[in-house]
Amino acid sequence: MSIQERELPKTLNSLMKHLRDGGIAIDGSAQKRRLKNIGYYHGYKGYRFAGNASNRLPLTDFSQVAALYDFDTQLKALFYPRIMSIETALKNYTLEAVLRDANSAVFEDIWRRS
Repeated sequence: MSIQERELPKTLNSLMKHLRDGGIAIDGSAQKRRLKNIGYYHGYKGYRFAGNASNRLPLTDFSQVAALYDFDTQLKALFYPRIMSIETALKNYTLEAVLRDANSAVFEDIWRRS
């Protein structure tokens, strides 16, 4: 695929036009700044549908996209500390088991034995 055939990244203005063309009302410097801070791919692409592409969400205004983003961020903030403590504990238990199985803390021994 040549460089001319590849789609170049869209500017912020063209992303706003793309959203409008897709039925999402967005305009003004405040919404433009919010789109820039959220990011098109993280903020919009991730919220277009629920579960699979056939369950498209009926979003018609960028404020709805921003509200979903805010909800998702708050939900992540609520669960992240708990998930991280579980992840850390699982890694430590796994590391302890691997070291016990290899009977060594040398990486080459662990790789070879476990």
